[in-house]
Amino acid sequence: MRWLLSCLAIALACGGPHVDATTTSPTHAVARADAPFSPTAFAVEVSGHGRPIIFIPGLGCPGALWHDTVAHLDGYESHVLTLAGFGGRPAIDGPLAATTRAELARYVRDRKLDHPIIVGHSMGGFIAYWLAAAEPDLVGPTIVVDSAAALATGDPDGDAAAARQARALWRDASDDQFAQQVRDIFPSMTARPDRLAPLLDAVARSDRRAMGDAIYEQYTTDLRPLLAQIRSPVLVVLADGALQDGMRAHAAKIPDHTVVVVPGAKHFVMLDDPDRFFSAVDRFLAQHPAAVAKL
Repeated sequence: MRWLLSCLAIALACGGPHVDATTTSPTHAVARADAPFSPTAFAVEVSGHGRPIIFIPGLGCPGALWHDTVAHLDGYESHVLTLAGFGGRPAIDGPLAATTRAELARYVRDRKLDHPIIVGHSMGGFIAYWLAAAEPDLVGPTIVVDSAAALATGDPDGDAAAARQARALWRDASDDQFAQQVRDIFPSMTARPDRLAPLLDAVARSDRRAMGDAIYEQYTTDLRPLLAQIRSPVLVVLADGALQDGMRAHAAKIPDHTVVVVPGAKHFVMLDDPDRFFSAVDRFLAQHPAAVAKL
């Protein structure tokens, strides 16, 4: 049972390559004078120029897991998040996913980002769904990577017990237990553990309370009733596993959606088969070009 709970917990795991926990790059120093808002739920590293794209990693992960994707998407202005309490960042009080969703909407407005592309993996995909549903006129094309809109199964007693147990698995672990859980569970969620290995030290620096509370929040938050409100086109890229049917059913509630399953890939799809992942992303973005900039 403990291993099962571990797998359920990590089904909301991270998503991208390591970035420093700065809030902006030197090239955006002037913009900061007009953008005083400083988010508490995440740090951001900004790089490149062009159409804005926001990357949200998942449970415990630094924004660095998106490094190869950012490099592939040359010609975009990338905003790579690391969530509070993850990857060595200090934790915040309050619900992390809900706070990130609200602060990310404010960040987009504050930085005057024009319908940014949103890319989220696992917990980051959950937040991407939430943002697109809550702010349908704010965001552009949205890419969700191996994420569900709800963890609850519909059994109130069973869901409540699972939520408590998943939270306790991380929150109540000792230092040694926490580090071992990271090194046992995270590699099991990828077909290419060698590609994930460089990030495990950062994951192990995460705040265990933040990890446990984030899982609990997702168990007790059901976004499925909101998905029909999404107006942006959505690409859902799924791992080739037993959870894909449920995730596909969630995506079916979105008016304009495309589902791609990557054969042989596990949870960290972008690491397991980057060529197929990039191909799906490139095709989707080519179908949804940015509007002509106003002069």
